[in-house]
Amino acid sequence: MKKIAIIAVIFIFLIFISFGGAYLITKDDFDTGDKVAIVEVRGLISSAQSEGLFEVTGANPETIRRQIEKAENDPSVKAIVIKINSPGGTIVASEAISESIKNAEKPTVAWLGEIAASGGYYAASATDYIVADRGTMTGSIGVIFMFPQYDRLLDKIGVEMRVFKAGEFKDIGSPFRNMTESEEQIVDEWVQSAYDDFIEVVASNRGLSSEYVREIAEGNIYTGKRAVELELADETGTFQDAIKIAGHMGGIDGEPTTIEYTQRGFFRDFVGVTASQFGYGFARGLLSLEKTNGPSY
Repeated sequence: MKKIAIIAVIFIFLIFISFGGAYLITKDDFDTGDKVAIVEVRGLISSAQSEGLFEVTGANPETIRRQIEKAENDPSVKAIVIKINSPGGTIVASEAISESIKNAEKPTVAWLGEIAASGGYYAASATDYIVADRGTMTGSIGVIFMFPQYDRLLDKIGVEMRVFKAGEFKDIGSPFRNMTESEEQIVDEWVQSAYDDFIEVVASNRGLSSEYVREIAEGNIYTGKRAVELELADETGTFQDAIKIAGHMGGIDGEPTTIEYTQRGFFRDFVGVTASQFGYGFARGLLSLEKTNGPSY
């Protein structure tokens, strides 16, 4: 009985993934018409990313670039919605995502979700149009550099760090000692330079003056409603509103269908590929059967 039960479970599982594969294979045969692509910028923006069993966490610029290129190369995709829910991240990664969005030839619309701050807003500003949820937290146009300082703690417990270095500023920012005035000046110049670049990018992307952006920046957080009033966003609306606007910008009549690009974790990829491969013959058989039921030459 135990063997029969095991065989039955395996049989049911194979049937399940067969139908799953059939769906994955055949859905493209019937999903026709113009579409709006959804590219998500979610979590901390960084060139590194964490891959779990079921999903990949963090907004990786290389992944997002590939997804945008995929949308650009799909003739059925007429516009792209960049769905942003990110508190920001590293400067280099934020710049890379922004550049990928700017390079897109198809219309791009950003939708700002729960939070689209700092690097998240940096990316949003590169789109052609920004729709913000009324309650989103956005803005935070600024730059921060910080590190812990342990020197007093080490003094209390009697620990001394001995450092051998070549180059006066090699250990700048070390948590084991206070910074010198020269080091503080270097870090401050770097932060101010990055801040100036941030201001200039937002001003250019939004068609605003640098002076105006500098006045409203200063790291302030704004709601979506306030962001529209300050011209940091174009209108408030839901995610569905953003899709409709993108569809209109892409010349799609009526309610646009969507295609979403997401990066899955190992397990979901494995199951998806296995199901699609196993179900391939079954799916094609269904298609062939359907085609032979009607008139043919």
